[in-house]
Amino acid sequence: MSSHTTLRIAALAAAAALAIAGCGGGGSKSQTAPQRSPAVAASVPDLHSLESSLGHVIYWAGARAHYTYELTQTRGGNVYVRYLPAGVKVGDSRPNFLTIGTYPQPRAFEQVQAAARRKGARKTRLPHGGLVVQNASRPTSVYLAYPNSSLLVEVFDPSAAAARTLVRSGQIRPLR
Repeated sequence: MSSHTTLRIAALAAAAALAIAGCGGGGSKSQTAPQRSPAVAASVPDLHSLESSLGHVIYWAGARAHYTYELTQTRGGNVYVRYLPAGVKVGDSRPNFLTIGTYPQPRAFEQVQAAARRKGARKTRLPHGGLVVQNASRPTSVYLAYPNSSLLVEVFDPSAAAARTLVRSGQIRPLR
């Protein structure tokens, strides 16, 4: 994996940590990005296998023909599934691709509720009580959680509108 890719993933993890902390999550503000495995190409069975070993579901945007699923995970159980179009290599350092992050977080739903009350927040309700928040300060990342869930989900897309549309459409769901 290139140093640019490592830095990009570290930046995503750090941004997620800040967003989570900003949503009322616990932890020190001097957190560093958690250690992670190298990015690898993964098949759907690989994702299912990882999900079983983690003990929590992995969220994704569903199967997409002609895409490579790039998988990165942290020691703490955070999982990133990045959708790479045909011709893009695993580890590409550009932040130009849909990425779904699944983060184990106590009180994830309460964190999203708190974020929804912040200035610049745009919230949307989902079926089954889910809540979505997109903030004007980082519109390309949309966060969602469900009541009584210990998972925070981040949907990143270079297009803020595309990220929001994906979440609202119900396409972001557990792998199962």
